[in-house]
Amino acid sequence: MGTPSPAGQNGTIDVKPSDLHRVSGGVASQQTVLDRGARSLLDDLRKYPDAGGYGTSPQAFATSYVKVGNRFLEVWARSVVSIGGAAVGFATTANTYAKAEAANDPKGKAKPAVQPPPQVIEKAPAYGSVPNLKWGDDDGGDDFIRRVLEWVPEPIRDVLRPVVKHAFRMGKVAEVYPFPQQHYLNSLSQAWMATTTPLSTAESALTGNVGSITQQSNSEWHDAMRHFCSSLWGTTSWGGNRETYQWRHDSSASQTANHPVMTVLFDTARKVGDLLYEFAEAAVYLNGEVWDVYIEAVREAIPKVEVNLKDGVGMDDVKGLVKGLGKSIAKGASQLGQGIVLNMNTARLNAIVTEYNRRVDALVPKLDALMGPLDEAHRSAPKFEAQEARAQGFGMRALNDFKTEHRWTDPEDTKNGVYKVELADHEWMNGSHTLDRHVGKTDEQLAQRLRDQGTSPTPAWPHGRPSIAAASTFTSAERAQKLTQYNIDQNSAEIREWLGRPPKAENNDLRLPVYTTAPNGEYSGRSVTKKPNDVNNEGFKNKGLEAEAIDVKGVKTIVKYDESLDPPFVVLTSMPEKPSQS
Repeated sequence: MGTPSPAGQNGTIDVKPSDLHRVSGGVASQQTVLDRGARSLLDDLRKYPDAGGYGTSPQAFATSYVKVGNRFLEVWARSVVSIGGAAVGFATTANTYAKAEAANDPKGKAKPAVQPPPQVIEKAPAYGSVPNLKWGDDDGGDDFIRRVLEWVPEPIRDVLRPVVKHAFRMGKVAEVYPFPQQHYLNSLSQAWMATTTPLSTAESALTGNVGSITQQSNSEWHDAMRHFCSSLWGTTSWGGNRETYQWRHDSSASQTANHPVMTVLFDTARKVGDLLYEFAEAAVYLNGEVWDVYIEAVREAIPKVEVNLKDGVGMDDVKGLVKGLGKSIAKGASQLGQGIVLNMNTARLNAIVTEYNRRVDALVPKLDALMGPLDEAHRSAPKFEAQEARAQGFGMRALNDFKTEHRWTDPEDTKNGVYKVELADHEWMNGSHTLDRHVGKTDEQLAQRLRDQGTSPTPAWPHGRPSIAAASTFTSAERAQKLTQYNIDQNSAEIREWLGRPPKAENNDLRLPVYTTAPNGEYSGRSVTKKPNDVNNEGFKNKGLEAEAIDVKGVKTIVKYDESLDPPFVVLTSMPEKPSQS
């Protein structure tokens, strides 16, 4: 069932705070879908222990499988948190808007209708490890032996059992015994395949919820909606093609949805499922071929049992066989043991094991190849604070129909050189992007930006040469708002003088950067520098993606002139910086 859109006139929509609260709840519910999906996967995987059997090849597969599976769960956990941030961002924006509307009520009687944000998961769940496939303490080979001997009469079976079990240690068979459990492997494959369902469900529902507060005929609005939905899944404005996935924000011109973190998780689940199925097929081959060899050897051994026991009992008299078995069992078992060993086709067994190992070995590089996309997805999944900020921007603009206006400006403030800004109200307007690019980034995401906005590696710049001096982030939208307003207040005289010229394109002064430092000796945020800095001697040049960010105290804000607005500018961007960077 589709998510309802807020009805308006003439085919338009009219987004109200209640709609944002509805969307907030709908988005939050998808956290539950994803969280349960991961836990269900682990529950299913734990049902099938020791599935991989013994041997260096299965153990190599198991090692890669655990590495891939654990990274998969870590990426999944980060996605759960990203969704929670979006849910809270929509709710807080609805409340902010309602309070502002009430505060601007001419009669002064309006009371804001606010609701508490939904309860969400704010920190990545610790799902634990996927169960290892390698063989544990349980020796399951007895089950194979039982099936090999189940057609043999019980007294003879008792004679053959220790001999066949001993034969399991012959040649290369000993290297892979106990054997892999093909049915377990197939069930594991199906469990991984089933994981794609909650992913698809969550992705579709998230897009549907955000789409329900989008006027798609408004290109800027629709563009922002596509941008926001893709950012939930790890895109950025500077992303590119990497690890065969596209990491740049979607736009209204995109013919297909670009949701890389989701797609990496989806593809990984399917590929792991496929590889487990191929492992199961290799197990079918091993078990079936070895079965044939042992069955043939056992069938050849049966006449020897009859000969060896003939003096004590006839084969056609089971009761007599049981009574007479005691006379000849020692002699029979001894000769039978020698016979079955001599008649075992060891060369064929060795060839079977070699082929089995070859098949399993071929799967390991395919598993390892999944780590590159998973690592990039892990690096790219947005933090709670990042998606909370983006939701605030999209939600606030949607509440005002993506109009190019500052809704609550007091004209007297502008006349007096007082410039009140609301970053969420500016986002996307004339390209404004503070909340998208400069809030809630991890240290690694800052280094990732320098990588993505750089050249190819060279000897002088082994990680590539970034085109910007640094990448920086505020810790939260609230902090970005506070420090940006502080910077504008500190530089209001300069801004007033700039507006009074007025700015002109031919004078190349439509943009004005202003600078300050955070008050009271506070840090403004964190920054990864292009070159090694004088704080930790680290920068992207010498550390690449491992460059550690430093705490900084400066704030840089760029305002962009737009005479149609009051005040006549937007905050194009605002960011923390180390003062010497500029």
